Amino acid sequence: MNAGPCLVFDPLSPGAVRAVRRSTDDSSVEVDHRILIFDGPDGELQQLALDLIGREFEVHYANDPDEAQMLAREAGGRINAVVFAPHSPDAVVPDMARRFGVSPAALIPTGTRPDDATVEALLAQGVRWHLWDDPTDESIRFVISSVLFEQDPLEIRYHTRVPTRVEALIEVGERKAGVSIRDISLGGACLVGPVLGPQNAEGTLEFTQRREEFSLPFRIAWSVDVDDDALGVCGVSFLETTPGAVHAISTLVEAVIARHRIARRD
Repeated sequence: MNAGPCLVFDPLSPGAVRAVRRSTDDSSVEVDHRILIFDGPDGELQQLALDLIGREFEVHYANDPDEAQMLAREAGGRINAVVFAPHSPDAVVPDMARRFGVSPAALIPTGTRPDDATVEALLAQGVRWHLWDDPTDESIRFVISSVLFEQDPLEIRYHTRVPTRVEALIEVGERKAGVSIRDISLGGACLVGPVLGPQNAEGTLEFTQRREEFSLPFRIAWSVDVDDDALGVCGVSFLETTPGAVHAISTLVEAVIARHRIARRD
């Protein structure tokens, strides 16, 4: 019986998928995280390419349109996101999409936010996400992962996970500790700080959002325990959420998405 694809999330990268499993033959299929960094002649995206290498993305880099097209062709149509410099040669959306064999929605502009007329043109041409105005590392990975998800026909994601920096308190048994919520969704969160219990241990997460305090029961889904408590990381799944918490988290998720989606100024 085909139970559909199963996603394995990489909790250090908000929303990233490592693999899918087809249950018909119990074989695993790696989801492509191939991205093309299409730079300008000044090499302003070189550091971004270096920062992304060795993470969950397979990075292809070029600052020449012909070389970039060759890399895309060699990838056999498996480039699913293109991050391009504001002054990339031939940086015209329809031409880039055709040249690299991607949809316009796979193109991610960088640099300073352009004028309103250019934003309108990008929207009309099908570009949906951006990395304008010196985005944080978390924002960069979130936007790229979001584009990859939208381009992945096997993607089934129950809750959108977004990066954040919210201070919180966790309690597991009689132990308590302060942590930082590094990403969150309606289904769970990634916490940085002391890991207070083993996998499947249950506890509560307390945090404040919009001056309202919330306490959500959770189960530890995974953890990376290190010598320095401040560098510990764990992923928790919420066991239940109150209507107030659902509203608060949904509002936070929508705000993060709105900051990274291309939209007209009001």
